[in-house]
Amino acid sequence: MKLHVTRLQDAVRRMVEDIGPYWAPGSADTHAATQAAALEQLVGGGGAEPDEVKKHLVEITVAIVALANTYGVSLQQAFNDASLPVDLTEASLWAGKPVAPEETAVRVAEAFAPVRDTMAFYRSDARKGSDPGVVALRHSVPGLLTAAFAGFDSADDLAEHLFRHFDSRRRPDVPVASDEFDPSRAESTGIMRPIQMETFCPFAQKSTLWGPPSYDESLSFEENMRNSLPSVRQYIRVLGTDVVDGYVYAFPTHIFGDSFDDLQQLFRNFVEFLHRTMTANAPAGMDPAVVTDPKWFLILEGEECFISVFAPCYPHDHSRYMNGVEGYFLFMLQPEAAVLRQLTKSDYHPRSEAIRFRFRDGFQEYTLADIEIDRFLLPMRPDEPPVKWYELNPTI
Repeated sequence: MKLHVTRLQDAVRRMVEDIGPYWAPGSADTHAATQAAALEQLVGGGGAEPDEVKKHLVEITVAIVALANTYGVSLQQAFNDASLPVDLTEASLWAGKPVAPEETAVRVAEAFAPVRDTMAFYRSDARKGSDPGVVALRHSVPGLLTAAFAGFDSADDLAEHLFRHFDSRRRPDVPVASDEFDPSRAESTGIMRPIQMETFCPFAQKSTLWGPPSYDESLSFEENMRNSLPSVRQYIRVLGTDVVDGYVYAFPTHIFGDSFDDLQQLFRNFVEFLHRTMTANAPAGMDPAVVTDPKWFLILEGEECFISVFAPCYPHDHSRYMNGVEGYFLFMLQPEAAVLRQLTKSDYHPRSEAIRFRFRDGFQEYTLADIEIDRFLLPMRPDEPPVKWYELNPTI
């Protein structure tokens, strides 16, 4: 068979979508660390059965690939950047005899160290950039995977054990709850998916999105927003290191109303909360006189962010049309760092204009307001004046 890193990545993604993270209640990297420690213990006394060794290695492989999926790591790009073959049948990966189990365990442990340190930083309360020793997962994952691959006899041997693994992991009778919230599997990312797939933005389909815990109707708006802070702060810590493109909030319209006026008030409260909690120089909230300055940008935890607002009230010829999704207002944070991964500063304006032309060619006008604050929540029609939602009084 042709064993390719992209096909392996897709297979792991399908498995997790089908059965969930089978290592719950722990996380993928915690599971991989446990398997690596068990591997060291297994081979420490010598005489370990080869199949037992390979079971640990395939568990490490699948868990680390799942971690790459969560953090938007394209294995094909990561392997290319590391000058490693993406075709896992490539002879250079399997030259000579398979590595001895003792040596494999040592290599895996060494390669796992930067992954462990990076994940500890992502889960911390540290500010972005405060730990210069953090290695992006896209740089450390290829080395860890190839260290695990070396314990197999060949690409066919690896493929056979992967087949066994996927066959053994079918939909469980009783789902296992996870102790750690996975923002890449948030309800809002699933709600956003039809919009991702149908929009005229050329980068949307392959974007990796995160979101907060599902909206809890027993809690207040502010309490739900506070529940989102750990994962949205983690999202900002990841920016510039790994590739997560957006963070999506989903607010049920049966709670907040579904009119355009309801949307404006909710969005006013939403941005007010972010200002109070994530903008160091605006703890008192958002000042309309400040945000209408042409030089103003939304800065959250030191990161310049854009917000795209999608709503069921927008018609089919609108650039923020929801492609049939009903029942939610969607607010998507898009940091400048994520945008500049696709549009560099040198070609930002011509390429962004070309994207707006794609919308127009699809019969969805996409006009650009003069100031940043007016580009978040768009009017119902492109020829209408900007929506002054920021002039509303917050109700939180």
